[in-house]
Amino acid sequence: MSKKTTPAEPPTFEAALERLEEIVARIQEDELELDESLRLFEEAIGLLRIAETRLGGAETQLRQLLADGEGFRLNEFPEER
Repeated sequence: MSKKTTPAEPPTFEAALERLEEIVARIQEDELELDESLRLFEEAIGLLRIAETRLGGAETQLRQLLADGEGFRLNEFPEER
C-alpha cells in the first residue's frame, strides 16, 4: 500500500524571516562552495516570496477591517528601496 504525501505547509512569516537570517549569517561567515551558495540563494528567494505574500495578505486584511470601521483611515507610507 502506498502512502500519500501531502505538500508541506509554507512557513509562517516569522519562521521564513528566521531562516533568512540563518542563511545570511551562513553566507557571511562561511567560505561556501558555489553549489552550496546557489542552493542557499535559491532557498532565500523562495522564503522572500513567501514572506512577501504573507505581508500582502496581512495588508489586504487590514484594509478590509479598516474599510468597515468608522473614522479610521489607513495612511500610506512611502516605499523604501
